[in-house]
Parts: sequence; C-alpha cells; structure tokens
Amino acid sequence: MKHQRRILAAVTAAGSLASGAAQAQSAIQLYGTIDAFAGSVRTSGDAHSTAVVDSSGLTTSYWGIGGQEALGNGLNAEFTLESFFRTDNGKVGRFDGDVMFGRNAFVGLNGGFGAIKLGRNTTPWFVSMLLFNPLADSAVFSPMFLHSYTTPPGSPVGNSVAGDTAWDNSVLYQSPGFGGLRFNAIYSTGESTGHQGKQSYGGNATYFNGNFGATLAVQRVGVNAPEFTANGASYQMAYLAGVSYDFKMVKLFGQYAQSDNSFSTLSRQRNRTMQVGASAPLGPGSLMATWVRTWQGGNETLGSARRDTTTLAYDYPFSKRTDLYAAWRYDKVTDLNPGNTFGLGLRHKF
Repeated sequence: MKHQRRILAAVTAAGSLASGAAQAQSAIQLYGTIDAFAGSVRTSGDAHSTAVVDSSGLTTSYWGIGGQEALGNGLNAEFTLESFFRTDNGKVGRFDGDVMFGRNAFVGLNGGFGAIKLGRNTTPWFVSMLLFNPLADSAVFSPMFLHSYTTPPGSPVGNSVAGDTAWDNSVLYQSPGFGGLRFNAIYSTGESTGHQGKQSYGGNATYFNGNFGATLAVQRVGVNAPEFTANGASYQMAYLAGVSYDFKMVKLFGQYAQSDNSFSTLSRQRNRTMQVGASAPLGPGSLMATWVRTWQGGNETLGSARRDTTTLAYDYPFSKRTDLYAAWRYDKVTDLNPGNTFGLGLRHKF
C-alpha cells in the first residue's frame, strides 16, 4: 500500500493543496520534485544509444506554489501554479516551447460539495492512467505513459492519446468522497470562434476499498490537438479501465485503454493498449515491473503495427523525501530495431 499512498499523495498535490479541508487562516506553500538520472537512452527505431545525464527519470521535475483561504461556512478559495523544468540544463518546461505553468494553473473553490477549478487542469484520464500502473507518470520508464503520450522515431504507432496531460481553458469538477468512490469531470472550451466542435471533455471514477482499487475514464479531444490534426483526424474518443489489488507481498496492476480516431474521410483508426504490472517490497525499497502492448490498426494511411515495452525498476528510499532508483526499459515496434534504456537516478521532494 506504500506505493499507492505515495502516488495518491502526488496526485492530491497536483490537484490542490488540502482541497476540501477548512483552514482557520490563509496558507501558501512552495513544493516540488527534483529528479535527474545518468544512463543510456535508446527507443525502438533509434539508430544508436545516447549517453545522457537527463531530467525526470521517475517523476517529471517541477515546482509549485499554491494555497487557500478559508471563506467561512466550510468554503475555501484556492489556487495552484505548477511549472515543469529540466534538471539537466535548467530550462523551463518539459521541452522547448512548453508553457511555463504546464503542470497546473488554476483558481477555484472547494468545500463540502467537492471542488471546482478554472484554468489549466490535469485531466482525469491521465490521473487514472498513472494511479493504476507501478511506474505511474514516469515519462522515461513508464511503458503506459510512453504508449499513451509519445511516438517512437519512424514508427507508425502514434501516441495513443490526443492532447496533453493537462488542458488549457478548462473547468474541472472534483467530487467529495462517497465511501471509497470519487469522480471528476473536465470541460475545455477550445476557444475557437464560431466552431463549437473543437471543445474537449472527459471524466473518471476511482474506487478504493481496502486492498482493492478500480477506475474507469473516458475523454473526447477535439480537432485542435495538433498531433492529430496533422493526420486528418477530426476528434478522438479515449477509454480506460484499470484495477489493482495489494496482496501485501506483491501489488498487482492491470489496465486496458482504447482510443478511436475519427477522420474526415469517414475512416477510423484505433489503438488498443494492454498493461500488466506489479510492485513488491524488497529490502528497504520496492521492486517494480510492468509490460505494455499497443496494437494500431484500421487506417490505411497510418498502417498497422504493434509496440511492446517492458520496464524493471528498483526504488531505494534514503528518507521520506529522497530516494535513489535504478531502471531498465526494453522497447520494440514492428519492423523497427529494438531499444534498451537504463538509468541510475536520484529524486528529492521538497
């Protein structure tokens, strides 16, 4: 359960600071995670490996500032500004051209009704994806993240999920807890004059009861997602189901995701992704392993292909805030050469 609690704590921090809890006075907090690793990176399709000292091996490095003010009668105002950065070179954002507050940037209200937030918000689909895989939101070593949001060089297997992990111009509603059940809903306007079809929306439900957890998520992304506009897609529907069970000696994870892209030519292209994974305590740390397969098919332009990715990692905590990790990843796409990635990294939370 330690792994699940760490991820839930990270998601809570990403969504709000103590959302729904009344406070006697205003509070502002500075927080974040600094992550860097040294190793070798090679994705399927790369001609050669690249030796790196890189950022964000297990967690994308970021800093944030947030707070809330008690307004009375259980109602609180809150805000969050969170910015990604690259530890290896000090640049802002996950990549060149990324916005400054790319993780979250919102103002909202919370209380007994839940929370409502206006601005740039993390999507419920992304939260479900990271909660139900042992490598969570690692952009380097989590196969589920890679298959959802990245494309191998020269591969016909495009990233499965359109849009970013957070949406601009959005309204996010987070429900209070109903036992172990919670749900979230998001709507993004797209802000395209005279074209209401460019809006995006989605939601999820999560359920945790004892050692068992489950989730369902769905989202529709409009045509304004640039990586899909380039392929002629008019919109995408994405679905996800995930389960986990903690047997104490080992915690098992499973996910199935599907994305359907609708094209103006009335044809469709579908990605189907399956994941199995596990985490287990080993000595003072935890061992994590996962395998993910994506099938792509149904569109003559993009073709059909398959991608398999496996990761094995070990995380060793020096303290509650600092940990050392080692990870290896194997990646293979149909008709492309395989790639092996490994890294030794250090992560510090503040």
